[in-house]
Amino acid sequence: MTSDKQFCSGFQQARQAGCLSDLLLASPAEWLDKPLLRYRSSDGEWNSWSRIKVQQAVLRLAAWLEFKGVRPGDRVGILGHNCPEWFIADFAILRLGAVTVPAYFTDPPEAVQYVLDDAGVSLVFVEEGDQLHKLDGVDVERLPFHGDAESISTITCDEQWDNALKASCPDRSQLATLIYTSGTTGFPKGVMLTHDNILSDVAAGIGGVPVFEDDLFLSFLPASHAFERTVGHFLPAACGSQIAYAEAITTLLRDMPEVSPTIMISVPRLYEKIYAGVQAKLAAGPGLKRKLFNLAQKLGMERFELRQQGSDLAGGKALLWKILDGVVNAKLREKMGGNIRGFISGGAALHPDIARFLLAADIMVLPGYGLTETSPVLSVNRMENIKPATVGAALPGVEFKLARDGELLVKGPMVMQGYWKRPEETAEVFDADGWLCTGDIVEMDDDGFITIVDRKKEIMVLSNGENVPPATVEQHLNQDPCFLQSMVIADNRPYVSALIVPDGAGLAAVWQQEKFAVLPDDWRQNSEVTAWVLQRMRHDEHDLSSFMQVKRFAFVDEEWTQDSGLLTPTLKLKRRKICEVHHALIESLYPEAVEE
Repeated sequence: MTSDKQFCSGFQQARQAGCLSDLLLASPAEWLDKPLLRYRSSDGEWNSWSRIKVQQAVLRLAAWLEFKGVRPGDRVGILGHNCPEWFIADFAILRLGAVTVPAYFTDPPEAVQYVLDDAGVSLVFVEEGDQLHKLDGVDVERLPFHGDAESISTITCDEQWDNALKASCPDRSQLATLIYTSGTTGFPKGVMLTHDNILSDVAAGIGGVPVFEDDLFLSFLPASHAFERTVGHFLPAACGSQIAYAEAITTLLRDMPEVSPTIMISVPRLYEKIYAGVQAKLAAGPGLKRKLFNLAQKLGMERFELRQQGSDLAGGKALLWKILDGVVNAKLREKMGGNIRGFISGGAALHPDIARFLLAADIMVLPGYGLTETSPVLSVNRMENIKPATVGAALPGVEFKLARDGELLVKGPMVMQGYWKRPEETAEVFDADGWLCTGDIVEMDDDGFITIVDRKKEIMVLSNGENVPPATVEQHLNQDPCFLQSMVIADNRPYVSALIVPDGAGLAAVWQQEKFAVLPDDWRQNSEVTAWVLQRMRHDEHDLSSFMQVKRFAFVDEEWTQDSGLLTPTLKLKRRKICEVHHALIESLYPEAVEE
């Protein structure tokens, strides 16, 4: 059971903290013996460290770093997967008053080395194995860790030093971290965030979505990204909650039922995959199963809307819902651990149909919005007031206004200090009155709820002058069980086309259901399949203007991944790189231009 007292403890913890390390080290006494960090050990079992054990490890490591010569303001790197040692290293660095510089474990060596060099890092905590090899040839001291929490103790096992930490706590105005932007275009920039920036965002986040002592987070997004770092790292530390570390994004389906999390932080790609998987299974299953699912969705959405108004289903509908929920939705929730209180979605806009699908299945999803430059969360849907097509209203302390072209401008204590060593680029993102220009074109309703249209720089202009927001089109396509991924091409072109990464199994199942035949072996080049896929696209895009609808497409053989360098750590498309890789394929979609 949760309580207002539990919520207030976390909120006050964030509001009153003198620095970020206080979220851990100034905990209420009743939290000390409770589990804080959970991880899978080498024998496959889940182990945990209590809060007091983590506190002791943080203070010892901070003192050891001080002994090694690290001083307030020095930059210290972390490179590795999410794990207890990542958490401990970060809090130790921050307690010392040094600056944490996280690098993305999915980045290639040259990208990692660029970040460490640009930040002036001289010492880095690095996961052994492939991550350690990324530092080959780099003049930086390395502190290897294993990913199982225990190796932090071995780092400081030397008996020839005084483990008393001498440095005083940093104050809220000091620089806490440099978080490098994902770099969808150009070189990444180091976003300068102070202790106050992040603490303000943590407090605002708790004010928007209350988090309690008995909540359990399952962490899988990179902790090097601002979204996971603030909401899945600092925020649970402030609230006395537990954090369990998924072994990898590929193990989520195994880890969720084992951990039974109550809260998860994710990007839309996870929900898109869940939705597409359900749709593919329905397409391959009997008609009765699809009818029951559709009925459960319809009734579930009616129930959701009533509950948002403080009411509920009654009589026969309530009984029917109970039966359908047990038959249709319960298994889906069980695969997620059966205990989810809320999914917080960020990093990109979530398609409203996918949000409605989850909400109708009694899976609370809360779309939100933010930027690395704002620590990062600015808005989120509240559990008692969800508008699925939006990313919610401003968090407490956040101010929004719209520029003439629809760009969202923001002010608040969570807004960054600027870009590291880039004063000119810092000046470019602030207007004359000090508002941060987000670069996102949005719409705002009368209640202050924000709907994302697209990135200002990514809006494409057809050769006839029509504006095409690619993310909007891609959202419509990505909900189709036949497609794993899509990327729109439109800029300076006569019409919209798309590259499609197909879901072979999903496509075969839907074809079987609709055509009552086996998918042809040559389906990638088959004209009948091509025509059928275009028909599906028309259906997916039925509510878009005709000029925004895809006229031609091409299948791509391999899924775009972080390892291939075609996705950012939050699974956004690196459009420029994808265009470079598939240049010939893209040009084949515009034969008229070739003929000219």
